[in-house]
Amino acid sequence: MSDGKELVAKKFGPAIVSLANAARAFDAPVRNPLLIKAPGFAFGGTNYLAMPRASAFVSLIEHFFGMLILTPIILYRRGFKQIFQTLKEFDRKDWFALIYVSMGGSALGLFFFLISLGMGNPTVAILLQKTQPLITLAFAAVILKEKPSWQYYVTLGISLIGVFLITFDELVKSGQSFNWVGLVAILCSLLAATMWGGSTVFGRRLTEKLNYWDLTFLRYVGGFFFLVVFNGILLTYNNTYFEYLFAGTYVSPGLYDVSDYMFLSNGIGVYPNVSNSNWPVIACIAYSAVLTGGVLPLALYYFGLKRSKATIAGLAELAFPLIAIFANYFFLGYELTNLQLVGAGILLLTVSMLSYVNAKEMAKAKEMEKVKGEKQEQETGKKLK
Repeated sequence: MSDGKELVAKKFGPAIVSLANAARAFDAPVRNPLLIKAPGFAFGGTNYLAMPRASAFVSLIEHFFGMLILTPIILYRRGFKQIFQTLKEFDRKDWFALIYVSMGGSALGLFFFLISLGMGNPTVAILLQKTQPLITLAFAAVILKEKPSWQYYVTLGISLIGVFLITFDELVKSGQSFNWVGLVAILCSLLAATMWGGSTVFGRRLTEKLNYWDLTFLRYVGGFFFLVVFNGILLTYNNTYFEYLFAGTYVSPGLYDVSDYMFLSNGIGVYPNVSNSNWPVIACIAYSAVLTGGVLPLALYYFGLKRSKATIAGLAELAFPLIAIFANYFFLGYELTNLQLVGAGILLLTVSMLSYVNAKEMAKAKEMEKVKGEKQEQETGKKLK
């Protein structure tokens, strides 16, 4: 990429991260039906391990699809030789970062998030992901030694106001009917936010050495092999779960009528007649693996992350819950309260401010690097004299 194009890409780094995360906002219309159809699961949590097992199994299959899609892309681009050469140059910190990104950010992050989507209110699960900037800031300060400017803290403060306004009504409603299922869903959503928030920081470190396609491939490979073992521990390798892959997502024989609970049964939203199509679970997983938070959005995410500071990228990821709120309203039929509308507007403003803040900070860092280089040249010249 030429210097001019690279400069333009850096200016829009946070916007690219936001776009990649926005794709994840459309997971709920597909993932919720297949999770609720988990073998042995019914409302009220009659089987404590039903949702964790289904979430682990779905995560495994999604990672498998991801590897299938990425392998020809890697082969077409430049093969695996460059990846192996880069891995040979990894130090311990790099390996730790890769392990965290693949096992934590990819495998466990998705695992916990799917549990929260299946066991609790999907909107609440998504809204709680807005804790990621705080988590990212903590990780970045400790791991990358990044010291955000005062503009970042102003932006963060404004965004937290939006976060509070959006989450207030939903969390109050959840608090009024707290039970163990709701608490587990909230906890798992926060754990997913922690995994993804830390992955932002460690992924930022790895993008200095790995191409974003290569990093995405390694993330899926590492996550897949971890999930192979994890599913073995949870005992999901049996006929029940393999039959589950080919079951229709809107019929749940022997448990309850899913159409009583699912918005899609009324033909609302982006997939107006999908309930009559009776999609197989495996088709829904493939959809998610490619289009909503899967391979392509993830590669786009790393492309933007390489051109953004980790703390700024963490804020840009607020596009996920922000777009999800609007998606839930237009596609799922959930209404927004006045507080949520105000909060959404505030968050939209902060996301638009990120490109300016990011470009300014990166320009400042580049100028400091230039000055440092000039000083070193002067000192070298003096020594030669």
